[in-house]
Amino acid sequence: MKLPSPALLLVSTLLLPTTAQASDAALTETLKAFTRCDAGFFASLNGHRDAWSAVAPLKQEKDAAWITVKNRGSSPENSVPLRGAPVVAGLKLLSYVDESSDLGQMGHYYYWGFIVEGGIDEVAKRLAPLMEQPGQLQNLGSSYVRSELKVRDQWRVIPPQPGSPPGNKRVERVLIVEAEGKQGTQSRVNCSLQGAVDGAMLGQLRPDIAPTDYPQPPPDTSIAGVAVPDDVLKRLDSPLLTPKFKTLTYTYATRTGNAIKDRPVTVEYTADGGLLKKNEIYSEAFHVERLTQAGLIQLKSKMNGVGDGRVLLTRELEVKAPTSWSPGQTLSARLVMEEVPARPTDKPMKLSTTCTVGQRFPARQIFASLTGDAIALECDQGTSKNSSAFIEDLGVALTLESTSEKSKSVYTFTAVNVVR
Repeated sequence: MKLPSPALLLVSTLLLPTTAQASDAALTETLKAFTRCDAGFFASLNGHRDAWSAVAPLKQEKDAAWITVKNRGSSPENSVPLRGAPVVAGLKLLSYVDESSDLGQMGHYYYWGFIVEGGIDEVAKRLAPLMEQPGQLQNLGSSYVRSELKVRDQWRVIPPQPGSPPGNKRVERVLIVEAEGKQGTQSRVNCSLQGAVDGAMLGQLRPDIAPTDYPQPPPDTSIAGVAVPDDVLKRLDSPLLTPKFKTLTYTYATRTGNAIKDRPVTVEYTADGGLLKKNEIYSEAFHVERLTQAGLIQLKSKMNGVGDGRVLLTRELEVKAPTSWSPGQTLSARLVMEEVPARPTDKPMKLSTTCTVGQRFPARQIFASLTGDAIALECDQGTSKNSSAFIEDLGVALTLESTSEKSKSVYTFTAVNVVR
């Protein structure tokens, strides 16, 4: 076997450290660009494709390249491990994360960055020298943050505002170092766009996001415009659950433990054939519309003031209604619900309820003006239970208590008005 000449061995020995140093410099330059949280990160990935393709899967288009994940909208498919866990500027990079979420009226959220080895104090200390203005990274105790607000065509550094979502009126750009997991041995270094993010902004800052994935205007779906399937309506044939009023309005206060909720809730019912339109008013800015049978079986609902503006519709329904209000009888319902309009990542929601009929008692025990009997109902939904009373003279159930794994709430009725 012929051995390489001493000259070739010498050349190889000299080239290896030089190549490694060039690769380290390329990775470091890209990490510096990352701290600006703009398109410069993706331009640097493109300029140093050879170095980065050795540690991560890359896709390139025009003047940008990016690390690819399978699905931004789902964990763990929104992250990819970095081969060899490269150490860049003293930071050991374990994986790359690219995720997005639509939180309705709280805004759109886009995150991209790295999971790194070490606690947040150590990581922030090594990250800050890579920044153009290291002093902008502020220690909030559980995280380190640089916050910027979009003002017309400029980004202005602002004090961090944890717990205050930007919503659909403003846009914030954030560089954040926060703990990853509960062990304190890893940190997450993220850039984030939050709030009223639109396609034009993503086109400038995130060339890795295709126009087909840009946020769409929130749907303005009225609950009245979404029809309940005929197959569902045909299963609602119990005469016991027929409403016996035109409108019913009541107000209640909630006590959880020793605390009474400051703001009372007003509920408005309107009879609509054999069903009930319900409006739960929690504040001037938030109310929930529902279509139900007797207040027991939900057919559709919509949150107004929070959420994404869609309607939750019951697509499938199985009901076994009691033949009488005799103690021991049961009412059971199994629902399959979906959001309208649907999104590709949506999954059906399933709910099962079983209510057991208890004893009769005077309805005036709930509120003085109520007449006739109330029938006790104990309803089990698996993760929660509630005690209700079916008001026989009205044909509607009122919740008296609700219990979850963490709390128990008691409802006290402070006003009731019926129009028959």
